[in-house]
Amino acid sequence: MAEAAFSLSVAFERVTCCACGVPFAAPRELLDKRRETHKDFFCPNGHNLHFPGETEAERLKKLLDDEAQRHSRTLARLNTTEQRARKAERKLKRVARGVCPCCNRTFENLARHMATKHPDQVPECKPAA
Repeated sequence: MAEAAFSLSVAFERVTCCACGVPFAAPRELLDKRRETHKDFFCPNGHNLHFPGETEAERLKKLLDDEAQRHSRTLARLNTTEQRARKAERKLKRVARGVCPCCNRTFENLARHMATKHPDQVPECKPAA
């Protein structure tokens, strides 16, 4: 009969039970999986152990999500500002053509109309020096 030979290499990590203080070794792959999933595992004396803290990947994902939300809020704010600017520019163009911004009527002398009919809407202008 022929003999079959194989080798198995397993990396172990030392863990100390927080309940009884017994040091023991567990496969590194198992501990890494438990860190990711936060599931329980047991010490040789049967005490329930787990990794409560967030992993580096979870922390970085949270930072990335927060940054993405901040970016979307900034874009929304910029879009709102641009919309307001376009609306104001459109109104200024209409006024330049002689259309009253309050009653949408066309006037030949809009400045005189605004000063007499809508004095509260006329902006204060300083004379050029």
